[in-house]
Amino acid sequence: MDKNRLEAFSDGVVAIIITIMILELKVPHDTKWGSLWENWPIFISYALSFVFVGLYWSSHHHLFHKASKVNNCILWANLFGLFWLSFIPYSTAWMGENSFQSTTVTFYAIILTLCVISYMILVYQLRFLHGFDSVFSKTFKGNYKSYVTISLNLTAAIISSLGLPKLAFVILIMTSLLWFIPNHRFGSNNHNS
Repeated sequence: MDKNRLEAFSDGVVAIIITIMILELKVPHDTKWGSLWENWPIFISYALSFVFVGLYWSSHHHLFHKASKVNNCILWANLFGLFWLSFIPYSTAWMGENSFQSTTVTFYAIILTLCVISYMILVYQLRFLHGFDSVFSKTFKGNYKSYVTISLNLTAAIISSLGLPKLAFVILIMTSLLWFIPNHRFGSNNHNS
């Protein structure tokens, strides 16, 4: 199977997801600066979701840059991840339109958690396909940031469900910052960071 087709399809889905998210930003009916401020929950939701989708795309790119082969199992694991990623525009819009109400932030945090879990499944399947002793598998061995992310996302979901959705949203913002810390397993010669 050709990994390039899988990458191209995934890139297309990510592009559509980002497009759908930007279309949720409604243009104000007047030209006053204050009218932009009225939409701050929608804009902040969009901005964080854009970062999360971008981080997913970047991680996916690094993963398949190193992968030398794919099979049918990888295709389905990839689709499973894209399925959960495709919920991000929906959960983003619901959260932003309702100004970070408890249920909406909880749902958003759960969707982000499922995106990370599905990505971990994809990594595991690729490691299995390449062999656990391969250079690929050694490069992607360990999921420290993924486990921390799952823990923080679930913590945010619980905190939000307990009536503190804005604090939960701040935790989600801090979680996204974790992914900007470079991964030192990737050298500068292989175009990964």
